[in-house]
Amino acid sequence: MMKYIIEKDNEGVRLDRYLRKKLSDVPLTEIFKALRIGKIKVNNKKKKENYRLVEGDKIFIGIGNLQEEEEKVFLKLSDEEKRFLIKNIVFENDDLIVFNKEKDVVMHKGSGFDYGISEMFKSYYETDDFNFINRIDKKTSGLVIGAKNKISTRVLAEELRENNIRKKYYILVHGNIKKNIFTIENYLKKIEDKVVVTSKDDQEGKVAVTHFKVIDRYEKYTLLEGELLTGRTHQLRVQLSDMGNPIVGDTRYGIKDGEKNLYLNSFYCEIPKYNVKIENDLPEFFKNKLKK
Repeated sequence: MMKYIIEKDNEGVRLDRYLRKKLSDVPLTEIFKALRIGKIKVNNKKKKENYRLVEGDKIFIGIGNLQEEEEKVFLKLSDEEKRFLIKNIVFENDDLIVFNKEKDVVMHKGSGFDYGISEMFKSYYETDDFNFINRIDKKTSGLVIGAKNKISTRVLAEELRENNIRKKYYILVHGNIKKNIFTIENYLKKIEDKVVVTSKDDQEGKVAVTHFKVIDRYEKYTLLEGELLTGRTHQLRVQLSDMGNPIVGDTRYGIKDGEKNLYLNSFYCEIPKYNVKIENDLPEFFKNKLKK
């Protein structure tokens, strides 16, 4: 017999999702059967799989061949990696961090990388409950939001879905844009590894909205501020490329001119729910580019 007592972090989680994590080696069909016949009970009562857990609930598992999840083994971070994480945390409280990601740093493992900053922070805080609630590409730099526990993950994810978190970007594009302020609203869909502009009638298309403001104009470039109202994959890159002003250094949607840096930086983050507002200056690599 195994017993779990629900802590505050898991309050509101569906019973089946909690069990899937605790019993990761057990087929879901077997878990559902155990719930149905009363081999798994909550507070000594049968519950359906969609039951929402409450702090203090006691879960009893009485199936002999159900095995508890293995103890989590975290990455062993070097002192240099720990210093890197600490240096780039621009805000932290008990619930969240705001991290200033450098360009050419990956957020998650995969695509040839054994781990990213997400896995590093799970190790740093020694919890698998840490999650970034937004993400930016490897070549994109700037502010990302990390939730330190399950409750803040759910709250921040909901705030993001409801557009209550403001995010702004510095963007350097090719060409000279005449309008000082403009909005792009269109529909985007993903085809294999790229995102394309589609029509409103396309059932696979998702609406994408961005407000733009010109910060400065140069001989060959325009420096923009872009504020996302939706968070579609590659939204800024595709929208600006589609209007004929691709982002400098965007080899996927723009011009392959040998530029190694992607001039896209998440510089502003505002989370009213947690009374957080961060604004960074224009990055040095932007300034160096514009001096040339």
